[in-house]
Amino acid sequence: MKDHLANIAHARPLVGSIGSGRYLVGIDGRSGSGKSTLAHALATELVGRRVEIVEVELFIGGWNALLADIGKVGSLARDLRRDGHARARTWDWHASSWGETVRIPDSGEADVVLIVGCGSTCAQVREYLDLTVWLEAPASVRRERVRTRDPYDWSEHWEVWAHQEEALLKEFPSHRRNDVILR
Repeated sequence: MKDHLANIAHARPLVGSIGSGRYLVGIDGRSGSGKSTLAHALATELVGRRVEIVEVELFIGGWNALLADIGKVGSLARDLRRDGHARARTWDWHASSWGETVRIPDSGEADVVLIVGCGSTCAQVREYLDLTVWLEAPASVRRERVRTRDPYDWSEHWEVWAHQEEALLKEFPSHRRNDVILR
């Protein structure tokens, strides 16, 4: 969709905000807001840096577990901040069960880590981040993006996930208090 081009255009100015050395960035927003698009564009712009993109949803145990499992992402961010790498068990969305434990990055250390997904700048994660970004998009746009993006229909889970997003925002209003807010 052409409105994703705006998120890609936001990547270049963000590069100047990313410092040297180990740097953790949280890219947050509601489902379909363009977080992954922005993260991949930003990673492309970070020439000469070892960038690792970490998708929050890989560490959340299913549609009803965003609130319960976001602390795992906080632990992951803590380890990445401290050690430059981390180990965590991933969720297999197709099997609806916990899968393998992975090392992030798979070898060595990343000097820029983009933690991307719903809740990536919430209270449990943000203390380990150097830069927090929030993406905003109207619900109708977000739903259409998800419908065209994903090869499966998760419309039956939309409201359950949205309620969990709201609960995280009530706990800490990332959508109002992040370093960068993109609309």
